[in-house]
Amino acid sequence: MWRLATNKKGFTLIELLVSMLVLSIGMMAILDGLGNYIRINIDNSIRNEAMRISESTLETLRNSRFDEVQSGTVVINSTEQRKIRNFDITYNVNWVRQNVSTSSVAIQVNVTWTHRGLNHRHDAATIISTEA
Repeated sequence: MWRLATNKKGFTLIELLVSMLVLSIGMMAILDGLGNYIRINIDNSIRNEAMRISESTLETLRNSRFDEVQSGTVVINSTEQRKIRNFDITYNVNWVRQNVSTSSVAIQVNVTWTHRGLNHRHDAATIISTEA
């Protein structure tokens, strides 16, 4: 005769499928988070490079002769090409001077770039003075 097993060990097929569904949803969420992390990390690296370029431009202007800065004759590269994590980024660098007084000039450096179809911009400013 047939005996009914009273000690059932193991999982049924339904329990196994439900657990696989829960695990796959969790893994998809983790992979989506990883993709966002990588994208944000790349965007921050590109932005940090723009900050370095603007600070370098300001340092070049600070180290130039005051009369050249005041007249706007300091030569600065208008474009910078950088490779950041397999992305070729072209940064456009512009600087504007405004005479504050006869011995001071306000400088604003604008760095712009395009990434993923969006235009981005970083500004940095300083005042350069001379002993008059």
